[in-house]
Amino acid sequence: MRESGERLQPNLPALYAAKLALAFNTFYEAAPVIEAETPELIAARLRLVNSVRIVLQNALNLLGIVAPERM
Repeated sequence: MRESGERLQPNLPALYAAKLALAFNTFYEAAPVIEAETPELIAARLRLVNSVRIVLQNALNLLGIVAPERM
C-alpha cells in the first residue's frame, strides 16, 4: 500500500492480488493438496492454501471487495 501511494498507482494492490491468484492457480494445478504423498506434505500444502486465502482476502478487503466464503 505504501508503494501504491508513493507511486500514485492505486492499481498496484489489484495487480498484486491478480498475480498471487495466478501463481496459486498454477501451484494448485501442479501439486495435489489432499492427495499429496505424505500426511506432512498434505498439512504443509493446506497451510499454504490457508495463507494464500488470508492474503487474498486482505487484499480484496483493501480494494473494497467482499471475498466469497467458498469457491
